[in-house]
Amino acid sequence: MIDPVAKFWGNIERALDQGGFRYLLEDLVTKFRENLNDSSMTAQSIDRHDTFSDIAAIAEKDGLEDFALALRFAKE
Repeated sequence: MIDPVAKFWGNIERALDQGGFRYLLEDLVTKFRENLNDSSMTAQSIDRHDTFSDIAAIAEKDGLEDFALALRFAKE
């Protein structure tokens, strides 16, 4: 199984060139959520449809630094 964060970074250049960045980011969140337990604070944040910035802050608290970094990249 491919790590959703690795897939995100692997496709980022093409997505930026083709204007598909938003789709790539949403796909990352969806795929990452599939791997989280329902009790995870990050999962709950995703389920609430929090902003990417808010999800990133919670993911960092959950120790999901790579995921948080990818979401923060989207903010910039």
